[in-house]
Amino acid sequence: MLRFLGLGWWHHPDEGDTRNFPGWYLPYSILTQVVWVAGFVGLETIDPFIGSKEDVDRFMFSLSFVITHDLTLIKLYLFFFRNKEIQDIARTIEIEVYDYYQNKDKIISTIRITKIMTSSFVFFGWMAIACSNLNGAFQDFKWRAAVKQLTENETRPERTLAQPIYIPWNFQGEGSYVATFILEAAGLLWTGHIVMFIDTFIGSVILHMSNQFSILQEAFETFIDRVAEELMNGNPQKALLQGVSIDDVIIVLKSHYHEKDIEDALESKMLSCIKQHQLLIRCVEKFSRTYSYGFLTQLLSSMAAICVVMVQVSNDASSFKSISLATSLAFFFAMIIQLAIQCITGNELTLQARGVADAVGRSSWHVLPPRLRRALALVVLRAQRPLTLSAAGFANMNIACFLSIVKAAYSYYAVLSQQKQT
Repeated sequence: MLRFLGLGWWHHPDEGDTRNFPGWYLPYSILTQVVWVAGFVGLETIDPFIGSKEDVDRFMFSLSFVITHDLTLIKLYLFFFRNKEIQDIARTIEIEVYDYYQNKDKIISTIRITKIMTSSFVFFGWMAIACSNLNGAFQDFKWRAAVKQLTENETRPERTLAQPIYIPWNFQGEGSYVATFILEAAGLLWTGHIVMFIDTFIGSVILHMSNQFSILQEAFETFIDRVAEELMNGNPQKALLQGVSIDDVIIVLKSHYHEKDIEDALESKMLSCIKQHQLLIRCVEKFSRTYSYGFLTQLLSSMAAICVVMVQVSNDASSFKSISLATSLAFFFAMIIQLAIQCITGNELTLQARGVADAVGRSSWHVLPPRLRRALALVVLRAQRPLTLSAAGFANMNIACFLSIVKAAYSYYAVLSQQKQT
């Protein structure tokens, strides 16, 4: 889908192909972004300022889409010009981590969660778009019925489109109206899908990175047991390791292997866990640097859009406009999910990365030689330093940030509501 939307030529990691915009795909990407993003979003942006401001509902609904789509241009820029970095991050999660300890059940569970997360956001996004088009068709049916009641001398009311957008040509005729309606619906679907799939993709990447830290915790907790199992594999006395303490396990190992061989095996397994930890840290830090302005964009657009949509929802609820209310509610939930996806997954990433220090503490580190204990101590010190996703240094993507944005949006909504009443 990202490839279809013109957001880079996403290869399967096994292909070993790093081209981002090969051959004719580059003109295709430029054409689609100029037509649907620069063109459609540009006309959409003009409407609230030069269009009719007498209809408050039209103005507020138009403004909510303008805020969302305009600030999404920064995300589009990141995907277009930082595509290689993002694909490198995806490759790390998809390929490179499999050189180390993995838990397939946890990975499958994470994939299931990302599918639920994506489908919920896409569902409410489609609901908002579908209800908007349905409301536009319903308003046009009302316009047709009203026109039939007019006499030849009476002036016909202006025909409106489903989505408030500035149209530089006359679309009042039947043929031109249908063509403009289709053009607007296609533009809304295209830009809407860019928003939905960029955000769900980013949320999925964050969730998979946090899952890898959870798997790393398991790797540190079990690396001594795994060394013992590997050393005793095929040994008739392997059953002696079942149900005994780790100290007794080391005694059993020492009765069959030289102490230097045991230490080398423990060191090799521990270094594999440390390398996995360093790989994940580099991946997260690279992701944070690459997409920091995307996170900042998300916070600004969500705060403004949620505030505007709340005003729209209250207006529709008070006037009992069922289709408009359904559209506003669907868009409101889509905006909430859009913000929650990145804040909640970012919070989970920080918690799981910090949990590596606890996992080392839960391991049987006391049976290790002093030299290996010192290496684990360095792992604990690094894991205790918070690993966060920053919105260009202004805020960290976590649950506290999510609640702050929602509270700020509600505060602005309360101020706007009071001004409207006065």
